[in-house]
Amino acid sequence: MSDDGTGMVSFRVEDPALAAAIEEAAESEGSKSEAVRNGLRAGLLGDDVESEDASDALPSKARDAHRKLVEWAGVGGRLELDTAESVLANHLNIQKAAVRKTVLQPLKAGDAIALHQGLHEVTLVVGRLDGSDVEARETPASTTSTEAATDGGEARDRLDELASAEVER
Repeated sequence: MSDDGTGMVSFRVEDPALAAAIEEAAESEGSKSEAVRNGLRAGLLGDDVESEDASDALPSKARDAHRKLVEWAGVGGRLELDTAESVLANHLNIQKAAVRKTVLQPLKAGDAIALHQGLHEVTLVVGRLDGSDVEARETPASTTSTEAATDGGEARDRLDELASAEVER
């Protein structure tokens, strides 16, 4: 093992069983480094990383991602799924392809987020880490227009008038 004095420690794992355990833990923790840190913390310091939060089933990357989602959209807020994946990948410093498995699947399994399939896009609805039900907030008024539906029928009358007009030839 080598230590360069900056708090960074590197080591080689030659035990195949331990290497496999680290790989398996990395899937739930988000990275090998996070899995090793949490394992060392639990083994050497006796700290139970999982007990520090009520969302003990969630990996640390997923908890961090949820905090960021709440910061961006608020509880009950919506984000377009592709946009959320891109921004979370950037924030968490992981590949975009890994965001669904590492972050979104654990959050969805814990009912901390929900996915809403619309006609043209999939949106992510931000929930609470405790999994309690959240009403999705309405989309902003700037993205929806109800003027045509509430114009008193003027547009329909004009369309009927144009449809019944005779065309000169």
